[in-house]
Amino acid sequence: MGVFHANDALIDDALPLDISPPGYGHPSEDLCVIGVTGTNGKTTVSYLLGEVLKAAGHNPFVLGTYNSGNRDLSTPEKLDTARFMTDHLDQGGTHFVMEVTSEGIDQGRILGIDFDVKILTNITQDHLDYHKTFAHYEKVKMDFMRQGLAHKIYPADFRDESIDFEPQLLGDFNYLNIQAAVSALRYIGIGESFTRKTLSACLAPRGRMEPVVQGQPFMVLVDYAHTPDGLENVLRTAKDIAVTRNGQLWVVFGCGGDRDRGKRPQMGKIAAEIADRVVITDDNPRDEDSQTILNEVFGGVGAQARNCVLIANRRSAIEHAINNASENDVVILAGKGHETLQISKGENVHFDDREEAVNAIVVRLKTQMNT
Repeated sequence: MGVFHANDALIDDALPLDISPPGYGHPSEDLCVIGVTGTNGKTTVSYLLGEVLKAAGHNPFVLGTYNSGNRDLSTPEKLDTARFMTDHLDQGGTHFVMEVTSEGIDQGRILGIDFDVKILTNITQDHLDYHKTFAHYEKVKMDFMRQGLAHKIYPADFRDESIDFEPQLLGDFNYLNIQAAVSALRYIGIGESFTRKTLSACLAPRGRMEPVVQGQPFMVLVDYAHTPDGLENVLRTAKDIAVTRNGQLWVVFGCGGDRDRGKRPQMGKIAAEIADRVVITDDNPRDEDSQTILNEVFGGVGAQARNCVLIANRRSAIEHAINNASENDVVILAGKGHETLQISKGENVHFDDREEAVNAIVVRLKTQMNT
């Protein structure tokens, strides 16, 4: 094995494939299987691939964050994946697009899958609570990429893909997601007209720079960004929008409990450097003390502390930002995206940033009408 770098296409011999789980044969051999791995962008790239494949007359199945059957596993156990594939074949399926996580790779959940295409979106810091070091995290991702005979698409490859249409998705990071999807679609022979027509009209997938619109004079966006790189990308895009609107940028975010603590001050620093107003709050504290997490995030804020508040209760934090946003401002609710639970001290409580934003906006507008 060589030294693995995220942007290098490796030339070492492919690693051998393992056998498929018993009882299901080899369903992946009868499907065009596309695996998408990377720190950020897996869900969006998978979604884009599925939308274009449907438009082109194929029957794809997209497996990942939204439908894995386990909120903690975007990449399911291998028996569950085999079941998904078999059921999809029984329904005339042609393509199978799946998110491939580092933990899923490390725990052998994708063993035996015959991938036709593998995409690496990027590698930045995440999941160090599990992998302990970035070197191990990177190596796991790169081992997956070099395994087998699939066509491999690395960032250095898709960044050169030409895009001759104007996408709806916001941000440079989403442009890269589109390029990654286009690279795979061109490789498997999907017509340019289907790709162009579909991706020029595609809106953001659920919880990814998703707008919340209730007639308010400021913009509210919900996004899943929960890593330093992800948060920076989202905030830089939102900041550009805020500047264009002559408004300020608000961000409401937190960091998960029982997860990589090293990224907490990094994310606090990023938020304070880019956003005009920062609200640090809970984001699934799990079994950790909520205030401890908030303090560790705040530790990275530094000189911008005067523009930052700590409000542990996430509903109150969202209300604070929405009640204080001025006309033309942009409010980003980051970290939970599509999620519908808040996890704390063993309790799973229904919580949806989109619902909370709608409620807060409606209350504010009603209050303004009555004054």
